[in-house]
Amino acid sequence: MATYIAGIDLGGTKICTAVAYIDKRILSRVRMPTEAQKGPRIVWQNIFDSIETTALRAGISPEEISRIGIGVPGPVDYRRGLVRVCPNIPGWTNVPAKKILQARFPWAEIILENDARAAGLAEARRGAARGHWHVFYVTVGTGIGGALIQGGQLYQGASGSAGEIGHIWLGDGISLEDMAAGPAIQRLFAIDPVKIREALKHGEAGAQKALDHLVHYLGLGLANVATLLNPEIIVIGGGVANLGIILLAPLRAEVRKLGFSISGRQVKIKKACLGDNAGLIGILEICAQEV
Repeated sequence: MATYIAGIDLGGTKICTAVAYIDKRILSRVRMPTEAQKGPRIVWQNIFDSIETTALRAGISPEEISRIGIGVPGPVDYRRGLVRVCPNIPGWTNVPAKKILQARFPWAEIILENDARAAGLAEARRGAARGHWHVFYVTVGTGIGGALIQGGQLYQGASGSAGEIGHIWLGDGISLEDMAAGPAIQRLFAIDPVKIREALKHGEAGAQKALDHLVHYLGLGLANVATLLNPEIIVIGGGVANLGIILLAPLRAEVRKLGFSISGRQVKIKKACLGDNAGLIGILEICAQEV
């Protein structure tokens, strides 16, 4: 008998859900609005609807799904099955996500994961870092998240917070996220970081300073990662990754300059390649390995 799994990538604006065989071949996929502004009850109803709709489109009953995984945009308490907070989903604080899903789908086992960690695992196994055993993934957008993959496996740490590079301190009470996330660049330079390339082409004032600032602070954070963890490769995801070579070339140089010895000089730095599909692919990977 076939075993089916379902994966959900929950975002502030959209819910992407897929149903797949245990070997991760996707049977159907559905994308729905999160409708976060309508409150937690509506968000949960949309999550439930997305699972049931995706199952029906796959030609199976929801009762045939043996595992359901959900990647959430916030820190996770794995032991208690809680989502501690989702900044872009109002009302999501200490949400018993595992219990809520289990109540609706009691026949299925529930897997809860942070979305950046799921995306990092996807890039390590099926994306830009495929073939590497020691990987660090960083996503730079509204916030900065990360994931550490060791020996091909996601490393969560003692309490599930490993990889949170955005919250490392740079001194004087300032975190990496305070200096290099999208809102920080907009606050300091009045430029959307994903539009820096376009701003440079048009000679906009402050565009080069914004890029230099992003390179320095992101490079500082990644040099510390390279020094402490000695990964083979660092994968850059999120909106800023689309800046391509104008970001990656100076970023590589900055990490070589600031990183310690051989770890800083030899680490590869590449752009993520799975795009918006990374989180969903990653949560299916996790569901499949658990079955």
